[in-house]
Amino acid sequence: MTSPEIASLSWGQMKVKGSNTTYKDCKVWPGGSRTWDWRETGTEHSPGVQPADVKEVVEKGVQTLVIGRGMSEALKVGVALTLNCNSLPLTDWAFV
Repeated sequence: MTSPEIASLSWGQMKVKGSNTTYKDCKVWPGGSRTWDWRETGTEHSPGVQPADVKEVVEKGVQTLVIGRGMSEALKVGVALTLNCNSLPLTDWAFV
């Protein structure tokens, strides 16, 4: 099973194929998607994406992890997340 495709992306709006929801930020995994609520893990632009942010999608079977840093690349990626990704059962990962 593959993750749903991103159908469209513009500032503050993301649509995922197979979902009627328009997301501001979202998590996508094989068979599903949901809103990515930064408040769940205390994520802010700085220090950035937290290891806990990726835990859910890895547990749902993601093998290739892509984390978007936003339209102006303001969302940071910390050393803790990089080290965490190296230890996860991922085929590949990237921050774009």
